[in-house]
Amino acid sequence: MKHNVNIGLRDLVEGFLFSLRAEGKSNGTIEYYTYLLHPLLSYAGEQGWPDSIASLDSHRLREFLTWTATRTYELKVANNGGRVVKKAKPSTAWPYYRALRRLFNWTVEEGYLESSPLATIHFKPPPEPPIEGYTIDELKRLLAVCDLDIKTGARFTGVRNKAMLLLFIDSGLRRAEMANLRLSDLDLESRRVRVLGKGNKMGIAPFSPRTAKALWAWLIERKPRAKTDRLWVTEEGRAFSVEGLVSWFTRLKERADVNGCGGVHRLRHTAALQYLRCAHDSFLLQLFLRHESLEMSRRYTRGLKAEEAIEAHRNGASPVESLGLG
Repeated sequence: MKHNVNIGLRDLVEGFLFSLRAEGKSNGTIEYYTYLLHPLLSYAGEQGWPDSIASLDSHRLREFLTWTATRTYELKVANNGGRVVKKAKPSTAWPYYRALRRLFNWTVEEGYLESSPLATIHFKPPPEPPIEGYTIDELKRLLAVCDLDIKTGARFTGVRNKAMLLLFIDSGLRRAEMANLRLSDLDLESRRVRVLGKGNKMGIAPFSPRTAKALWAWLIERKPRAKTDRLWVTEEGRAFSVEGLVSWFTRLKERADVNGCGGVHRLRHTAALQYLRCAHDSFLLQLFLRHESLEMSRRYTRGLKAEEAIEAHRNGASPVESLGLG
């Protein structure tokens, strides 16, 4: 096979992203790789690398990965328009490494290179962070803001926000799944929603009678304003985007004085941990969350067991207390 090492780096990245679209990968997957690979293009331009994949060796790629783990960058602060400077962590480089590995494996498969320049770089994955949900106090404060809006003249947003929040907590939906829900996906009688999940796979997510009541109230509120068949709409009647959901929850947290880390996706963690506390079955949790494998569900199990171990220590399992020491 003749290897075309003269192809430009930008063309290579765009070709890889086009290949993902052609394979029917989800928009979320394509956005993920776009987010991780475009910094490589920017960095290569800033460093004056030749625009050819022949110039990409392990030394330059290691240099790029080091930069991702040590750089500082600015983030916008919600609402006030300010900016905050943040410093990357060493673990930040891991997703960039994985994206590069996928890119160069594809490059070799397509015959542009004989071997991957990443082959000699051995990267140890960072330890998995513990999975934590929002506390019951934090959830109550979030819902209290919704109830306050309902009572003080902002009924439309209050009813919508409460229904959306309860559905997130009750069904463990992902952000994109929630944003893409249509009226036809909602079945109030059977208390379930049909969702388009990862890999464009259809699934079913259940919800409780209390959430059904909140959803019914929302359907009444949205009817006069909605200009789309999407379930969640703005005050102008337009469909919510995933970015809109992120901004919505950021504002809700600020108003509720919930200052801990985590965003919308942490609601899915909250749902998973509470479901597991009640169901005591990681296989059922896998089905509930619509995971491809049991491994991700076991992460929640490990987190819950650690929580139970601490509680047991406080309730009589302390070695010092049980041995009568001190």
